[in-house]
Amino acid sequence: MEQTALRAEDIATYLADNPDFFKHRHELLDSLEMPVRHHGSGVADMQQYVVERLRAESDRLRGATSELINISKSNLETQQRIHRAVLALLNARGFETFVEALQDLVPDLLDLDCIAICFEEHPENPIPRCGGRVRRLTHGAVDQVLGEDHDVWLVPEHAGDEAIFGPKADIVNSAALVRLAPFYGDPVGLVAFGVAEPGYFSPAQGNDLIMFLSSVIEFGVRRWLTNPA
Repeated sequence: MEQTALRAEDIATYLADNPDFFKHRHELLDSLEMPVRHHGSGVADMQQYVVERLRAESDRLRGATSELINISKSNLETQQRIHRAVLALLNARGFETFVEALQDLVPDLLDLDCIAICFEEHPENPIPRCGGRVRRLTHGAVDQVLGEDHDVWLVPEHAGDEAIFGPKADIVNSAALVRLAPFYGDPVGLVAFGVAEPGYFSPAQGNDLIMFLSSVIEFGVRRWLTNPA
């Protein structure tokens, strides 16, 4: 069948019969040039106002969609890094190699500057120092840092505590501190993730991934301290 050219009158008739056409097709408004009607001094052109409002809403929705996609990609990348870090810890063959993996491999995988692992003094069951890699805290220090009823603290700035981070305290500005619960008489401990960038960690952040990784670290500590290699 022969096709006839689409006339301006046909388009006008269709739009008149479908007044909500542009309601679901905001993107088409960007390519239209709307006339500004002059109604006299001090009289607003409501048609122009509505069109500009729809265009602004369309831009806002596009921006929100782009932001959501970027956040999803970032979360997926973070999860993949966490998975690689967990595998590095699971490949340890003893407590010392476990601590080495935690402090030498995991920071690079997670884009951190350092990770510290600390335990309170426990005369009856001392934790191996691993050449100074494992730091000692005074009895009750973990509760003093986190509070008795909290297991995690995200510190946005001024987080470089020498008792926790040792010689690397000077480079730490922001940190995530997580309690390592005792098991079978082991002393209470603390794992600290430190970064130089202020504000990297914040109380407003979710801590699900941090808590998951800390649980894996806690499992590794219990595994090797109760079953020494």
